[in-house]
Amino acid sequence: MAKKSRKEEDGFESAAVPNAGGNGLKDEDEGNAKESGGSIRVLDRAMSVLGYMAESRRQVGITEIADAVGLSKATVHRILSTLKEYSVVLKDDSGRYQMGPSVLFWADAYRQRAGLAEISRPLLRRLWEESHETVHLFIFEGGEAYYLDKLDSPHPVGMRSRIGAKRDLYSTSGGRAILAALPEAEVDAYLDKTELLPRTENTVTEKAELKKLLAAGRERGFCEEVEENEEGIRCVGAAILDLRGFPVGAVSISAPAYRFSDTQSRSLGAKIRDTALAISRELGYRG
Repeated sequence: MAKKSRKEEDGFESAAVPNAGGNGLKDEDEGNAKESGGSIRVLDRAMSVLGYMAESRRQVGITEIADAVGLSKATVHRILSTLKEYSVVLKDDSGRYQMGPSVLFWADAYRQRAGLAEISRPLLRRLWEESHETVHLFIFEGGEAYYLDKLDSPHPVGMRSRIGAKRDLYSTSGGRAILAALPEAEVDAYLDKTELLPRTENTVTEKAELKKLLAAGRERGFCEEVEENEEGIRCVGAAILDLRGFPVGAVSISAPAYRFSDTQSRSLGAKIRDTALAISRELGYRG
């Protein structure tokens, strides 16, 4: 196959700057047509990249993608860099890419009838019926936690969270539960590269104190946070484990702090722990 020029292959110049190259536009319609054509070429290439990544079902490098879809490495790099900005893809420390969590937000319009969300839904529903508070399901991907599912509280005051949104691990109960379930070396690596910024005036930002909270959560099987991620909101969560015992997500309950006492938090924490364990069993966990 004859090698295309960078401009012909990418379609980026005509998409971003319709008059690139010094050719004057004859009229507005011609300019729109050129811009539309360039944009379609860029989208076509991006879809090819995403299609290959989805089919691979693993982390892949730029060279492998470029060879598979017939594009230059420079083109693939530019596409992936843009997609990464919107969390459509994730990049690991070795420079390899995998599908990202933003697709969850789009896919919420057409809920899949399989996977973690489907397995969890009946158990989440039971937890919601017992608590009458907002129940969240997290997924843990690429070292980050994202909302995968949500059952809203029937009370007037609820949560503003949305499916697909990323959550900090250190300041949320579900995130802490995930950290507590990770090997100690991975927790240390996370703390070394993460700046513990105060989300509220109550956020724990000392690494030693956070590690004590993780140890306590590991011991009882659930983690708590009181107005550390959002003012006026208290949460309790437990990790979901795969067959290896590795955290793949978490379950949490969130409620306004004024109606979520210490006693209620501990009581619901035990129920959340049992719910997370039941989901883990469905995923093959036997620990």
